[in-house]
Amino acid sequence: MIRFVYTKNETLFFVLNHPCAKMEFNYKRNLIKSLLKEICIRFPECEALHVKEIQAFVSNQPHETNTLQNAYSSHISYPEQATGGFKIECEDPKLQALFKAIQETISK
Repeated sequence: MIRFVYTKNETLFFVLNHPCAKMEFNYKRNLIKSLLKEICIRFPECEALHVKEIQAFVSNQPHETNTLQNAYSSHISYPEQATGGFKIECEDPKLQALFKAIQETISK
């Protein structure tokens, strides 16, 4: 949801592509500010990062990397990691049958 980020006049700007992303960002703004302060304290090599304020806004303007992002985001797939290999430690026959059915469904 983040299109790009830039700094200007000691303000870190987040350009977002959806109003909901801005709402979520506003909920996390104080967390981001405190993390940036912590970075400057713990990592002196990041001393050049002079940010006093954080702002976000939504832009519907197309960005040159937008087409590249769309090309990659439409083809994302993840291999299934569940195998259904768990031990059934239930004594109730109805629940055992239910767990076995779940195991078979997962393994498929």
